[in-house]
Amino acid sequence: MKKFTWMCLCILLGAGMLAGCGTSVSSEQNLVYVDKKGGVVSVDVETLDAGYYSEEELETFIEEEVDSYTGEHGKGSVSLEELKVEDGKAKLTMKYKTTEDYTEFNGIELYQGKIVKALAAGYDFKTDFSKVEDGKVTGSATTKEIYATEDLKVVIIKANTDVQVAGDICYVSNENVKLTGNDTVSIRKAYGSAAEDSETVNESTEMSEVSVSAADDGSFETDVYTYIIYK
Repeated sequence: MKKFTWMCLCILLGAGMLAGCGTSVSSEQNLVYVDKKGGVVSVDVETLDAGYYSEEELETFIEEEVDSYTGEHGKGSVSLEELKVEDGKAKLTMKYKTTEDYTEFNGIELYQGKIVKALAAGYDFKTDFSKVEDGKVTGSATTKEIYATEDLKVVIIKANTDVQVAGDICYVSNENVKLTGNDTVSIRKAYGSAAEDSETVNESTEMSEVSVSAADDGSFETDVYTYIIYK
């Protein structure tokens, strides 16, 4: 539904601001935040073209999409937190009760849980990993090493976006990933390997934003699973 939602957003959106109850999660890039209980807040940022319709039509569209989903899945499963429009950009913040709600509403695969449960759910962890300490990549890691560490959680996502977890990252899969903090990664096709980017992990915010912009080909969807393992 995410692609469809943003297509309608670009068609319908007029100037102005629509605000909901608000959230503490903030970003100027696409972001998926997974909290300690598996709840999700997403921030989607889109550049707008001219020739769109009224704010009232947009509000109606989003409310209808949320009402349709919550009518089937229960009150509070999805909610609009904030929609902000300024300087030719729209920033939409949504809240989801579970990662399953995020996945079903958006059509973007997202999982959160302990490693053993992720394995039972069918995720195979068959990819290259880097070890992370204090927000820095310190070397490679094997799946054997990862499996041997008790009580670690994992967020698994299939999307080109920034991701924030509620804890300190211990391991991260390498493909298309840049480590951007002790609890955040950025996923873009142009990044290559997290291990290759280890020397530039602690770039300034300004440089990080430039890197994201340069690496973003505009595609949210990907065939690559990103594994973010944390405590």
